[in-house]
Amino acid sequence: MKRRRISGVERKSLILDEARRIFSKHGFEAARTQDIARAAQVSEALVYRHFPTKQALYRAVLRRTIRDQNANHEMVGLRNITPRGLITNLRTYFQIVVGDGPEHVTEGFRLLLASVAGDASFASLIYRRANRMMNERVHQALVQAHACGDIVGKVLDARNTSMFTEHIGTMMNTLAKMTSQPSPYSGDRAQIVNDAVWFCSRGLGFTEEAIARYLADADGEGDPAQTLRDDAYPTRKAG
Repeated sequence: MKRRRISGVERKSLILDEARRIFSKHGFEAARTQDIARAAQVSEALVYRHFPTKQALYRAVLRRTIRDQNANHEMVGLRNITPRGLITNLRTYFQIVVGDGPEHVTEGFRLLLASVAGDASFASLIYRRANRMMNERVHQALVQAHACGDIVGKVLDARNTSMFTEHIGTMMNTLAKMTSQPSPYSGDRAQIVNDAVWFCSRGLGFTEEAIARYLADADGEGDPAQTLRDDAYPTRKAG
């Protein structure tokens, strides 16, 4: 069967897909452009035709990851942060973290960790953007939850709330995706998600009654990892 000839735009996108995979696996310094070219089934010269330097290719990968950050925030309900939303958004986030959604999600977590281990410039940008996009909404929801009795005791700082949650999610994703060693977690995926939500919600000061009530409300809302697989990021294949 004759193979379909793909366009320059599709080829560039395929190069970026493979570059993100290799950068996330090996880091910027250890990743080799010849390996990226081989994975994308193109010549190294063609890679450099689209991206004049390895640094330019890496920056293009990071820009794509930032766009994915926007989409991921939409997926966890950024626009609907209420006391109930804080719990259901945690559930959605951890379902994505430990789910079997598209590889770009895990690659994004790995790129973040690689940046933290290096000069941290990319990680700093991601964290600043996340704080700017979420913190005021998170703060208002925490205050509202405290006012209605869902949270008791001290109301935590919104920035720390977001950062602590992200740190847990990043490490959970890294450990849940290990293939060479058994998972360090106890229970199946549903139990891990549930325990993570309870752990974080209790840390925020939510009462057990409020956590159980809001989780019960969310039970019929489906699995966002499945949505990511089916709708948000269709798999690209070279023809």
